Amino acid sequence: MVAASDAAPSECPRPGAPSQRLQCRQRLQRRQRLALRRPPRTGRRPSIAARGRLLLAAAVALGAMLLPSCGASSAGSDPSGRETAGTAGAESAPAVPASGASGGGAAGRPVPAPDQPGEHPVGYQTLTVTEEKRPNRPLVTSVWYPARAGAEPARYPVTDGVTLTSRRAGEGAPAAPGRFPMVVMSHGSAGSRVQLAYLAEALASHGFVVAAPDHPGDTMIEVAEGRQAPLVDLASDRLLDVSSVISAFTKPDCPIADMVRPDQVGIVGFSFGGLTSIASTVGFLHAPADSRIRAVVGIAPATEVIPADQLARLRVPTIMIGGLMDGAVPLDRNARPAFGELTGSRPRYFVTVAGGTHNSFTEICAQAAAARGRPVAEGVRVRLEVTADMTCRPPAIDIDQAHRLTVYYTVAFLESQLAGAAGYDRYLTAAAARTFPESELHAVD
Repeated sequence: MVAASDAAPSECPRPGAPSQRLQCRQRLQRRQRLALRRPPRTGRRPSIAARGRLLLAAAVALGAMLLPSCGASSAGSDPSGRETAGTAGAESAPAVPASGASGGGAAGRPVPAPDQPGEHPVGYQTLTVTEEKRPNRPLVTSVWYPARAGAEPARYPVTDGVTLTSRRAGEGAPAAPGRFPMVVMSHGSAGSRVQLAYLAEALASHGFVVAAPDHPGDTMIEVAEGRQAPLVDLASDRLLDVSSVISAFTKPDCPIADMVRPDQVGIVGFSFGGLTSIASTVGFLHAPADSRIRAVVGIAPATEVIPADQLARLRVPTIMIGGLMDGAVPLDRNARPAFGELTGSRPRYFVTVAGGTHNSFTEICAQAAAARGRPVAEGVRVRLEVTADMTCRPPAIDIDQAHRLTVYYTVAFLESQLAGAAGYDRYLTAAAARTFPESELHAVD
């Protein structure tokens, strides 16, 4: 599975001459402008069918090994967040040696700057979440967690036969003692669970358990092979995926539950996953809200299809981050108006990034480099190369700088608003934001 383009078209020609790349980008931009066009907001809630058509238009432009399993009950999708009937237990335990102790923080110590590594080494595991009500939708899930040092470097899947070796996470490292806030991470359309691996590692080092499922029917390989699920179905299924993961990781019979504080659950989403993250707190189409989610991060979020009155019902702290060069999910039709419509979210933040493209916030540059020259499927290769061509060189922002500022704002926000850590709100001010001259921070307390 690959964390690549939400935007790159599978029919683009093999990148070669500059004229071919330019023509490809021009076709893509025309398609994006047409696909994302919509009537002005009126505040009225469209019908389910109308919202489905809008979602389809927007998402068109967005751009297995044997694994241990952890079961999810039906509790996750209950709008109240209460447990409901359902007893799907864990078939086998993931190999995360977790401690049952509580209070994993380092009380009294100076807090590390949000763009710097936290105090914890990072562990990594992959497991499968299953749910009795959706037995045909197993969720292969990557998990990053605060750990002890000493494990071999983790390897992240890019596509068949291609992996990236982590410079921070240890495969199967013993877990650090204590319980930690949990963050669910939702990838973009045609992405993967390791699309934001750099951010997941940073969060785990700061004391968060991060769970990132592949959304079946919307991964890079499935889309490249023409097996993408209907986008309207995906919009609901993705929200149910999030709830399933929360339920699985907070069930007493799942060993991961010993690491997680069930009252401190947040969500991070990129692109279509940004829609997923925001909609998960208010519901969307056939999927109800999940009241267990206490903080929301939307990165290049595709919010245009969420009606204004629905956005106004969101009642948890929110931050959105987006690039000024994003042609796939333009800020002026997505995050910027949504920032004004999230009237019930306090505090809320909106960060714009000069030079940021749609995929500047992903691992696309490293993944494309890892796959270059390797015998990968043509559809996957084209998506990787075209997306990297638009993302990994000027005038786009330097990818490492884009990652640093994304880590800075996300860690500061989740430390402050989800973990309740003292001292991190001072990083979410206009003065502190000058650390990154490419970014501009807007805030409503």
